[in-house]
Amino acid sequence: MDLSKLAQDVLAYAGEESELSSNLAEVETRLRGLLCQIGQKALQLHLDQNKKRGYEGASRVCGCGERQKFMGHRSRTLQTLWGTVNFTRAYYHCRHCKQGFAPFDAAQGLGSRQVSVPLAQAVVELADTLPFRTACAKLQALLGISLSPESIRRISEQVGTVAAAIEQEAAVKVRENRQMLQAKQVGRLYIYADGAMVHHLRAWEETKALQCRWQDAQGHWHARHLCRNEKVPQFDDLAWASMHLCGLDNARQSVLLGDGIPWIWNHLASLADEAIQILDWYHAKEHLAALAKALEKEGTQACCALLKELETLLWNSRHGELAALLEDRKKRTRSCAKRKAIDGLSGYLATHQSRMDYKKYREMGLEIGSGPIEGDCKNLIHARMKRGSPRWSDAGSQAILSLRCCHANDERACLWKRQPLLAA
Repeated sequence: MDLSKLAQDVLAYAGEESELSSNLAEVETRLRGLLCQIGQKALQLHLDQNKKRGYEGASRVCGCGERQKFMGHRSRTLQTLWGTVNFTRAYYHCRHCKQGFAPFDAAQGLGSRQVSVPLAQAVVELADTLPFRTACAKLQALLGISLSPESIRRISEQVGTVAAAIEQEAAVKVRENRQMLQAKQVGRLYIYADGAMVHHLRAWEETKALQCRWQDAQGHWHARHLCRNEKVPQFDDLAWASMHLCGLDNARQSVLLGDGIPWIWNHLASLADEAIQILDWYHAKEHLAALAKALEKEGTQACCALLKELETLLWNSRHGELAALLEDRKKRTRSCAKRKAIDGLSGYLATHQSRMDYKKYREMGLEIGSGPIEGDCKNLIHARMKRGSPRWSDAGSQAILSLRCCHANDERACLWKRQPLLAA
């Protein structure tokens, strides 16, 4: 096909309809509108070519095992990237289960939503990042397509629900077939975990986040993200599967990094029992800073000097000297509040001492900060779930979180191969 000739014909037609402006932006806008009209007309003509689409005979087998009867051809309206199209397709009905079915719709991946798959993909890309009302305005501004915020919410949450189901199914496959992972050889595997609060309809609830980063045989780094609303036992199952999908079984070395949240060390540590456990250095520094401010006036030279001394001792893994310093300060103060602050830090250091050998970790070339998972909490959770101050349902929250993780894991193709619109 000679596209140059076709382009000339379109340009000539645009000029016949109304005189083209010398302003390039105006010409571009007019051509875009004209091409949308041409695309809508071409799509409609394509649909009109086959009047018997989806016809499979007088009856067909129903999912319930009985027979569906052909009831004739029924019309449907579909909103697409090019505009609205109308078509008819064969419709069947089962008297046994009372369900209707259109084979053409199923073959095209169309559910009850009156949108095409490419338009749904565009909607999901916008709603993945923006509040539904803002996504509605952006869709109108960018593509000239009008969908209500409620329609955008329903489409995106429906697709996200399928993404959440894929996460669950992947965990089941890993548990049922560990041999599928035996060939996955990785270098060093980092496992980061943290939690972030999301405002649900009932109350603020913690969303648990996991990120696995690993090196492949060529030394290239990869990452896999997981964000779930479940309680710890349910999250453990998915976290375990995610770790093994990323090569925990055959990793040259594995490292678990997190802050002081108890479920990380009480649960995830047992899932990766051979991993080196490291408490995030910056989280530990915050505890040191809190004590320094409690013992000395914030911003004073004495406060800065004490904090520097505490950090130096911990940075060089001089735990005995650090404990002696805290005990000495406790003996020299009569303030109940200050003694309580010292006891709090002493208990914290004793609990996590085995995870705070920072001198050794640096010598081994290990990361000592959990920045990647902090980034996930900020970019995958807070950036969307708190934008516009929404209050989420449990299902809606998980759908959007799983959708964002699917995109972060570069698994769009896998998601849309599942034809998620058919779920409605």
